Amino acid sequence: MMETHHCGRVAAVVLGLSIVAVSQTTHAQETRKQFSIAAGPAVRSITEFAKQAAINVLASGENLEGIQTQEVRGTLTVSEALEKLLSGTSLTHRVNTSGAVFILSTARPQIGDKANDSIRENKMIATVPLQRRATCCAVMLALGGAGASYAQTSGDTAAAPDGAAARPDESAVVVVTGLRASLQSARNKKRDNDAISDSIVAEDIGKLPDQNIAEAAQRISGVQLQRYKEEGASIAIRGLAQTKIVLNGLEVFGAGGEYNGRNFGLEDLPAEVLAGIEVAKSSSANEIEGGLGGYVNVRTRQPFDFKGTTATVSAKATDFLMAPGFGSQVKGQFSALGGTRWQSGVGEMGVLLNVAHTESAFGIAEDEVQRTQAGANYAGSGKTVTYPIGIFTGNGHHGDRKRDVIIGSYQWRPSQDLALNANYVGIDYLERDNFQTARFYTGTPGAAYTLWGDKNSDGSDNLKTGTFTGNSLTDTSVIGDEHRKSKLFDIGGRWSNGGPLTVKARVAHNETSVVNTLYEWGINASVPNMTLTMNDGSASHVAVSGVDLSDPAVYHPNYLLAIHLDGTQRNTASTVDANYKFDDSFLRSVDFGLRVNDYTRHSFGFVNFYCIDGCNSSRTLAGVDPGLLRQVPGAESRDVGAYWTYTSAAVRQQAALRALYGLPAGETNTPDQDQLNNEKTMAAYVKLNYETAVASLPVTGNVGVRYIETRLHGESYGADVSGTQVLQTSDSKRHDLLPSFNANVALRDDLALRLAASRTLGQVNFAYLGTAVSITNQVQHDARAGNPALQPYKSTNYDLSLEHYFGANGLAYLGVFGKTVDGFVQTVAEQRVINGETYNVSTYRSAGTSKIKGLEIGYQQFFDRLPQPFNGLGIQTNYTYVDSKAPSAVEGQTVPLQGLSKNSYNLVGMYERGRVKARLAYNYRSGFVVSTSSSGAQGVPIFAKAMGTLDFSLGYDFTKQLSVVLDGVNILGAHSEQYYGTSHNQMNYLPLNKRIGVQARYTF
Repeated sequence: MMETHHCGRVAAVVLGLSIVAVSQTTHAQETRKQFSIAAGPAVRSITEFAKQAAINVLASGENLEGIQTQEVRGTLTVSEALEKLLSGTSLTHRVNTSGAVFILSTARPQIGDKANDSIRENKMIATVPLQRRATCCAVMLALGGAGASYAQTSGDTAAAPDGAAARPDESAVVVVTGLRASLQSARNKKRDNDAISDSIVAEDIGKLPDQNIAEAAQRISGVQLQRYKEEGASIAIRGLAQTKIVLNGLEVFGAGGEYNGRNFGLEDLPAEVLAGIEVAKSSSANEIEGGLGGYVNVRTRQPFDFKGTTATVSAKATDFLMAPGFGSQVKGQFSALGGTRWQSGVGEMGVLLNVAHTESAFGIAEDEVQRTQAGANYAGSGKTVTYPIGIFTGNGHHGDRKRDVIIGSYQWRPSQDLALNANYVGIDYLERDNFQTARFYTGTPGAAYTLWGDKNSDGSDNLKTGTFTGNSLTDTSVIGDEHRKSKLFDIGGRWSNGGPLTVKARVAHNETSVVNTLYEWGINASVPNMTLTMNDGSASHVAVSGVDLSDPAVYHPNYLLAIHLDGTQRNTASTVDANYKFDDSFLRSVDFGLRVNDYTRHSFGFVNFYCIDGCNSSRTLAGVDPGLLRQVPGAESRDVGAYWTYTSAAVRQQAALRALYGLPAGETNTPDQDQLNNEKTMAAYVKLNYETAVASLPVTGNVGVRYIETRLHGESYGADVSGTQVLQTSDSKRHDLLPSFNANVALRDDLALRLAASRTLGQVNFAYLGTAVSITNQVQHDARAGNPALQPYKSTNYDLSLEHYFGANGLAYLGVFGKTVDGFVQTVAEQRVINGETYNVSTYRSAGTSKIKGLEIGYQQFFDRLPQPFNGLGIQTNYTYVDSKAPSAVEGQTVPLQGLSKNSYNLVGMYERGRVKARLAYNYRSGFVVSTSSSGAQGVPIFAKAMGTLDFSLGYDFTKQLSVVLDGVNILGAHSEQYYGTSHNQMNYLPLNKRIGVQARYTF
């Protein structure tokens, strides 16, 4: 009895089943449940109430001491049961914003500052003096999945947190964290949003082996990933790559490998600095225009996100397991975050600094088959056979990436009415690529061949194996670098005096510079005999004879292709947003705002092609300084053994090779690559937030409209009738109205039906609008050109979603959607005469109307009611089906949208128990159209086959401060494969790299 009395005075009782958001708490309070709680001591009865009600309860043992609660039996709402339980006692209750119920005493001092801070910070905490734990009965129940990182055991001897030494003067803080907390937080964001949305919180990103934001976002239903040199580079949402991606709600331009991109580059920012990713799939009027597929907000951390002073450092070593011939490389990553908040004489302040440095490597050995051609009377057989013009063997891309990020944030709350903030984000992204390849072009077909035996639309059959004579080799050494630097500054504030009006204002400035460099040096040789083997499901092969490729004397210098496509971008945006609340049964509040934006981009550079000795030199490599040459080893070239090319260092330095072949010592920018654009927008919106009932069912949501005035000014150089480049200017003005509607119908307390409709606008990338024609491959006569007549595309969108929320973090949902896109930009191939020669020119045109329809299914849950040790198991899975029809380059035909898989899914198995946290994640996408019609394929569509990758992470918490994570990417060794028109005409076969990493995190 004395033990119980002592425990009641000093221990905190934490009774947990699930943490729920404010809206969920409201639902939970109204849910009718069966209760059977006997009258008795408050500690016991409130513990039983928490279990039966499935909510979190926090109470001070001192407040519960000597309290006898009432009997509660029957079918009641949670609110009714709680009121009945506490009736006639000196206890009352409060609910915080994370859904936890605090039991307070009206007869004793209320919970202290630490508990009040916990309410504000949405955390569940229990503080127990460690010197008294041996005699305390602190209780932590985790029956529904809302456990703590370190739960004490009840009984005569309570255990200290794992790995923690009990010091007499130390108090332990138990915080709900881990995979359960991250799933729950993401689920609650989805539930609380009026729009249809999904999100990933920082715990999710940190526990998956994702290199950047794009790789993390692929875990969300409806999101499909595009890779670029072994990393995620961009995403499509519900079939559309034209998504609006913002950083902390602000536009950042010039990314995605383009010198004039409109969006923030998902590959530029490492996952270590993220607080979360929010993907809105249905539109709201307050969102910045530009996203057809969805609106993605990438969030970094703020000082007031933390309760007090915090500091975390993380270091990681990753072994990049590359293609044969490139071996493996170990690269390091480092990140650190430090922040604090304090009370000053002029209010509360907080500062935060977050830095990260990451390095990665790639080594790709790709076998690439060149575009097909139809040969009539093939080898005198009288048959029409489709066969490639050549094959590249071993395409050896190898290089590295570096990312440096610094984020500084300051927050100041001078009073309860006013909050101010200032932020800086600096990003430095550098990718360096070295590339060698042996390009074999077919000559005259020989009589020895086999066919696949299928028929193409033109009646031809496809070559399976074939011999050729009089062939040629062009091998190249290439360097290609992408260097982007972005700076983002913003200041803002929020004012509210507790009345109906809240006002927010913000000014942001973004500067981005981009330098894209490519130098390609080519040499050629004659190849008397060649055999091609065309495969389906494995790499195609080439074999040569009649030439000794190890002899430098058989090679002749051929050409230099020099490309610099650089750009600078500046953007300044000012916004004012306001919310006014009403005491009205229908109209809850109105949001309205104004945004003024001024964006200027300037792209410049050169694309120059030089023939060495008229591209028919009699000189050889035999007398060239050996320091300028490299013999590519057979492990890299795969099929044909070692061959000669120039070293990457010589190609980077340029001077020696240029002097050797009498080429200009340097390059100057050319008018045809000079383009200036200025875009001024003024956008105003109003959004009405309503709450009503339809057929006795509660309905909430919003209806709004966004008005945009856009003024465009463009300057670029184009050829006149004489072929002279002259400056051309254009000016235009446009007005757009974008309505939106969202509704959330509460069918039950745990079941929501969402409906949405909207009109969205997608800005055309300025790269498409240029007038210049650029030669991309002099040998193959390929070029590209813009189309300044393109208009923005618009989409009409409809969404329906049924969502079931259960348990602590359980979620099941089914959604259907439809989109009609007008003016979608499509790549087409045209033939144009340039400098007296016919070129295949890749350009752009509006493709008319495209239609997209699909569905999403998702489910997540931790199975906490399983017997130990299986009660740590959980699952997260989603599936997306998307069907699309877009106009084809062939009149009267339709094709799927580029980059869109009809089927995709994620399957994630999770385990979290005690110190161990593990995930196994499989991501799959079915085949898709890579290009509907490109110049390189001469109008033939290119398709990609289905692909799935398996990743894992395994973490162990040595202490509350120190954790170690082992992760792996593509551990099954998946590959990608693309083909022209039919799978028997392979385009490329690319085994994807693997990577294994070990990361240690320490929180002070």
